[in-house]
Amino acid sequence: MVIVDKSGVHHLEVQCCDCPNAMSPDIQMFRHGFFPASFNRPKTVFTFRVLDDFLLDNLECSTSAMNYYSKLWRMTSSMFPHLVP
Repeated sequence: MVIVDKSGVHHLEVQCCDCPNAMSPDIQMFRHGFFPASFNRPKTVFTFRVLDDFLLDNLECSTSAMNYYSKLWRMTSSMFPHLVP
């Protein structure tokens, strides 16, 4: 799964609970502080931390989503930002 956080873009193995009485995967993600990019079999999530940081950057500095994501690319891999998803 691709996790977009304030510290950068990360690839981590995430396993949702598949127990009989388990909540749906999107609800499990919300409870752990992740906002899924899609609600059907999410493969990318954004942390609430990165969403709050983007909101502040956008309101105070008029940073566009594309420019903010470019910043995250550079934070993740300053030498090879084009390799970051």
